[in-house]
Amino acid sequence: MDAAVPHYRQIADTLRANIASGLYVAGERLPTAQALEERFGVSNITIRKALDLLSREGRVVGRRGVGTIVTPKPEADRVPIRITGDFREWLNSAGAKRFPVEQRVLDIETARAPARVCTLLGLEAGAAAWRMRRLRYRDGQPISYHVNYGAPDRFAWIEAATFAGGRGFVETVSARDDIPLKRMAQRVEAVTADLELAGLLATGFGQALFFVENVYRADDDTVLAVTHLYLRADCYTYEVEIDLRESMRRDPASA
Repeated sequence: MDAAVPHYRQIADTLRANIASGLYVAGERLPTAQALEERFGVSNITIRKALDLLSREGRVVGRRGVGTIVTPKPEADRVPIRITGDFREWLNSAGAKRFPVEQRVLDIETARAPARVCTLLGLEAGAAAWRMRRLRYRDGQPISYHVNYGAPDRFAWIEAATFAGGRGFVETVSARDDIPLKRMAQRVEAVTADLELAGLLATGFGQALFFVENVYRADDDTVLAVTHLYLRADCYTYEVEIDLRESMRRDPASA
């Protein structure tokens, strides 16, 4: 943990991020204090201070005999940033084409998915999805963390060896006829590293990251897979080229 930030605040920020992502949803009980102690390797007092901070923020409420319950908390509206262009060019820059990277598959398993991922995949809230977690390195330094989600029965053929040599998810899956990826929607946000992301990416707690969500759809608009990427902001920049003349022809009022 980052010694510059109190442990209880790091844990509170991590749980807050878990709630914001939908891993724990409104009305649901958080893991027990003992489970959180084991997860973060801290004392019961530290966990209690973290939960008390979240309680004062109105994000959780303690109920005697039940546990700590997540409370509904509306999120502020965000302005979407649309980055459009050729997917192959994006893949070449964000993936492993422009510089050599090493890749390590952390695990492939059926695990609980965030609420938004469940909704996109047509699963019930809190359901288990197929999940693969990967880290990518450059010069021995972790630069990005990738989490792929899909329906449990669709990606059972994937093994860690499938992604040897830095192979990407799209190029691997597109090679199969039974998974007809047609288009991708991408969302980009600025986030900060919580306790677990900081550990995975070997960066400081609270450091800036790019969060990228890719949603892959078939011809009939069915969502086949969802990928969440966490990119170290000190290792990546986002760039886009815009044809101003074409934009002005379509919408001259934008000037």
